[in-house]
Amino acid sequence: MADINSLDDILNSDTFGILDKQDEEDIFTLKNVPHVEKERAATDFVARRKTLEDFEAYEEMFAQCQKDLKSGKRKLVKFNEKYFEKGAFFVLKGVLVYLEDIQNPRKDKNHKLDARTTTIFENGTYSNMLLRSLGKGLYEDGYFVSEHEDRVLDKLSPITNDDTQNGYIYILKSLSNDDRIVTKQNLYKIGFSTTAVETRIKNAKKDPTYLMAEVQTVSAYEVYNVNPHKLEQLIHKFFSHSCLDIDIIDESGNTYKPREWFAAPLEVIEEAVELIINGRIVDYRYDEVNEVIISKERV
Repeated sequence: MADINSLDDILNSDTFGILDKQDEEDIFTLKNVPHVEKERAATDFVARRKTLEDFEAYEEMFAQCQKDLKSGKRKLVKFNEKYFEKGAFFVLKGVLVYLEDIQNPRKDKNHKLDARTTTIFENGTYSNMLLRSLGKGLYEDGYFVSEHEDRVLDKLSPITNDDTQNGYIYILKSLSNDDRIVTKQNLYKIGFSTTAVETRIKNAKKDPTYLMAEVQTVSAYEVYNVNPHKLEQLIHKFFSHSCLDIDIIDESGNTYKPREWFAAPLEVIEEAVELIINGRIVDYRYDEVNEVIISKERV
């Protein structure tokens, strides 16, 4: 073996033939390793985030969403796939995400919704990841960003022949004999149903949602083109400070906290429903102390 006294001696020495390029093979040629690129070509391509060249068009939208979150006009909600729709915001691993498009939605082999997406990230990148991949990430570490209260009313526009009646806003009064409920003045349930109210409440006495008692229908309003979740979200937020706070035990001994019962005068609730229908609810708030609806300008 030659004497090695310097780095050059090491590089120029190949005692074990490691650097000898016989048959055009060298240390950079992998053997007995599957060809990754060929395998990928046989399957769906892997979505990667890419820099979005026209991200400036989205910056103001992301900034406004962050502002709404800080002011409480939007909130972070535990993720569920029912929130998937174009234009929705999410937080994925601490990064704000905008779901701009859902392309050709379809059911996969497990009968679950899937599609290619156009997903914009607040850090200036985008991806065309699959909807199910996005959902998996959000279930693991993510949230849905609730709709801005002003946008909840977008679909409550004047009715035309193209509109579809798809439910009812209803107001119910409990017929319970429970002292915790009987002693509550002006207690009403406000909710949304896609079926006739009579059908919805026929098993009320066995349902903790209805306080395990029969109920009386006070009012019901037809609504058109409404997203039920968003509508209920708006109603409940409006009366949130007067929500009934009790535990209800069902027939199996399970404990529930009903969230759709509110202490407010009937005429106030009816006024709120009218404000929702005509789209002006966003300009008002409920003063639970004086039991009146007041303009936000007076706050």
